[in-house]
Amino acid sequence: MRETVRRGIATYFGGPLDLTDPAASVYRPGRLLDYGLSTVRAYAGRARTPETDYTAGLDPARGMGARMVVALPTVTERRVSLGGWKALTFQVTLGVTHLGMVPHPELAQDDLDELLEAVVGLVRADPTLGGCVLQAGESQRGIVTTCSEPLIEGDASRTLINASVAFDCDVYLEG
Repeated sequence: MRETVRRGIATYFGGPLDLTDPAASVYRPGRLLDYGLSTVRAYAGRARTPETDYTAGLDPARGMGARMVVALPTVTERRVSLGGWKALTFQVTLGVTHLGMVPHPELAQDDLDELLEAVVGLVRADPTLGGCVLQAGESQRGIVTTCSEPLIEGDASRTLINASVAFDCDVYLEG
């Protein structure tokens, strides 16, 4: 079930599994490409992120882009006495890394803000995340967005920012 939920979330945000490089396990192009989300990975897996994760499918003139990694750090299972169902609650963290190669770091921060709003908007628009869960973002925790301080390199022409969107997803199983 864990893999099904993880891959379902990756597909919802990132689009279909890109079969041109099966070992990479990347999902693209997704519904947030216009907001700069180039790649979604169901699993972290690589020590060094290829730059194409930030730029694949984007207009090079854009000068910035992002990638997302789906993390499921905690799953809580409870038996529901009515009818013998099991309720699973997945804590989901969508780790977003944004790379801006523009002359002003503020432009990269603005771009990331718009992307994060679009991610939250997709959770609100379809709480089933394309049908892979019963509901997402509806728990008492709600939807939590965090953003780090930007890492500005050299002459400020390269900005890296880490962010996350976190929420709970509920799934029910028989048995």
